[in-house]
Amino acid sequence: MSSPALIPTFSTAVNTWQCDENNHLNVQFYTEFAHEATASLLASLGFGPRAQRAAAAITRAVDDHVRYVREFRVVEPVEVHSAPVEVGEREIVAYHEVRNPAKGEVAATICRRISCDRPWPAEVRARAEAACIALPATARPRSVGKLSLPDLTLAEAPSVGLIEVGRTQITPDECDERGEFLPRHQFGRYSDGAPVLWNHLGFDRAAMQERQEGSVVVEMLNHYRRPLQAGDLAVVMSGLASFSDKTIIFTHFLFEAESGTLAACAEAVGMKFDQKVRKIMIFPAEDRARMEARRLRF
Repeated sequence: MSSPALIPTFSTAVNTWQCDENNHLNVQFYTEFAHEATASLLASLGFGPRAQRAAAAITRAVDDHVRYVREFRVVEPVEVHSAPVEVGEREIVAYHEVRNPAKGEVAATICRRISCDRPWPAEVRARAEAACIALPATARPRSVGKLSLPDLTLAEAPSVGLIEVGRTQITPDECDERGEFLPRHQFGRYSDGAPVLWNHLGFDRAAMQERQEGSVVVEMLNHYRRPLQAGDLAVVMSGLASFSDKTIIFTHFLFEAESGTLAACAEAVGMKFDQKVRKIMIFPAEDRARMEARRLRF
């Protein structure tokens, strides 16, 4: 009998509008690829969208761990191959390998924990267990997952040093068929607020851009705490958890503004990036001293 293997679950090509100031695919779209790949993976197990509707079942993402390994540039092809790596009574952890088939490279790895509001049907669980593979070592958390992010309220956020980096309203086109805020746009809110956070830490992002210096995220772990709906008001509060001579670990907290409740929270590993030679930059001593004064107080 052959061993379980990854199966194709998504394919596309990178569009210009999906790229950021570094001229590469923005972080939010990797999450979107995994979101669509998850639906295809569940369908391969006999529990796709139609089967879920027939069973009156609701599945949701619990958390996403992403490692960004290589860049995607405009028009490059994207393929996702997937398999379960853990199966429980009501949860499945899906492994998504995001590939650039033109270069024969893995560009990112994503582990998504999925929950169901009822136990998986017996035949679905059996298929998932038969399809399980071992999680590759390269997809395991490296610099995230070590923090215990508190279940803060919006009112409590400033007391630990978090600052506001975004205040927006969720629109229907940012939501799924149930009207719930899509994971891609949660990552997008973090990405949109990142320049504000860098400025808070004493980095002039406009001046950095003139020098052809950018910032990149190499790893992220997002916990989905409570669903947001179309029309909700959202506030992102962010801060600096720790740093080294090359990396910064940011935390992002996404709140529903009216109630002040926490909807999601994330750890993100960032770096300065030389856009000319496309290499990571080192933080000099003066940058590190300035960042130390702005660390969060959990």
